[in-house]
Amino acid sequence: MRYFFCFLFSSCLAQAASKVFTGFNYGAFWSLEANVKKKADFLDGFNLARNLTTDIPFDSARLFTCKAAGTLNEPTEAFDAAVDSKTNLLLGFWITPGQKGGSPDENVKNEMAALEKGFKKHGQALSDLVIGLSIGSEDIYRAEEAGEIGVTAAVVGQTIAQVKKDIAASPFAQYMKDKPIGHVDTAKYAVVDNADFIGMTAYPYWNKDSIESASTSFQGSLEQVKQHAGNRPVWIAEMGWPSTDTELHSAAVAGVNEAQKFWSEAGCAVFGKYTTFYFELLKDTTPEQKADWSIIDTNTRQPRIRNLSCGNPQAKLPTGASAISQASSQSVGSTPPSIPVSGSPVTPSAPAVILSSESPSTGSSTMHVTVTRTTTVTPQPILPSLAASGDTSLTTFIVTMTSTTIITAQASIVTLASGNQSPSPTNGVASLGKLYPRTKSVEANMLQHNSKWR
Repeated sequence: MRYFFCFLFSSCLAQAASKVFTGFNYGAFWSLEANVKKKADFLDGFNLARNLTTDIPFDSARLFTCKAAGTLNEPTEAFDAAVDSKTNLLLGFWITPGQKGGSPDENVKNEMAALEKGFKKHGQALSDLVIGLSIGSEDIYRAEEAGEIGVTAAVVGQTIAQVKKDIAASPFAQYMKDKPIGHVDTAKYAVVDNADFIGMTAYPYWNKDSIESASTSFQGSLEQVKQHAGNRPVWIAEMGWPSTDTELHSAAVAGVNEAQKFWSEAGCAVFGKYTTFYFELLKDTTPEQKADWSIIDTNTRQPRIRNLSCGNPQAKLPTGASAISQASSQSVGSTPPSIPVSGSPVTPSAPAVILSSESPSTGSSTMHVTVTRTTTVTPQPILPSLAASGDTSLTTFIVTMTSTTIITAQASIVTLASGNQSPSPTNGVASLGKLYPRTKSVEANMLQHNSKWR
């Protein structure tokens, strides 16, 4: 089967014209429903995400429900945290009923009530942060393939249409004016009627793909969805790779190096190009979920993978410095957690990555470079968060090459710049993996996202 980056020229324009948001998925509680997430929990996550050493700011969040866990229709305190931290929100309505064949109407009623209370409290301040609303999450997959309680594609389409009417007639209609309303589901079921955007989830890990083929698998799923989406924008609602797992899944192996490779190859191909929500920042999955997908280690509060940069755009070294190297397949050496470096093999096609740690008192920098079989070392601009400080003088480098893939550079003060350019997506084919059985309560299913993923 052949795949095309754009099925129609109009779909290319629609995708390019839409503002792009990047962030993480956030559940309603920690592991168990009784451990409800409060404002401080969401605020902590939002701030952690913003302060990651990345090219693109992770300043957006996807919510699975507008309700606080364990309540009938009280608003999530994520609204409070988002307003305080200026975090963009993809809202969610959980619509799967409590029993097979049930109607989503009662859930929608309570989600609407919670959202109304949120707008009543925050008004335009919350509205300015809302990028859209997803009606349901993977409901069609559960109903039509996994044999679980879910909602059929026809009912999802009808529910989206009804929610649009209900919001238009609601007291908070002005706050949701022109906000896109869509649905999130696995790639196979993502495209539904009446959706303004197409939200897809894709997990090559659950498809038992090896990490070597994971990026191609993911891009194949994305291209399939784009072909069927027409001129509607495709949003990547979930993607990720676990760092640990006590269960085996054929060729799919959990690990820090594998998580790094997936971030660098699959993630960097879409960050900044598609509205994307990575799974996940901090572990909040239910106990039966054996895999750990979190980017941040809960104990150390540091990223598990050491290079969250996508390596673009790149700036040239000053003319006084030069280096020639043949890269090894792995980066080695001991680096403090606060100075990220590549923790996994880098393919020859990937760009060099340079990260820095600057001393405020001396203005010096130590730069760690992962080189990919190239005869020049091209540094990446220093982080936008540092650029905001207003420091605009230039660096001169004295570069010492070692036998590893790390280069240490002593610098004076550097020109601060920012920006991003991700590698182009590649074509590929992917099939859907399976959904593993859940054991949590129906109410927990209604309020929490973290069950099993494809």
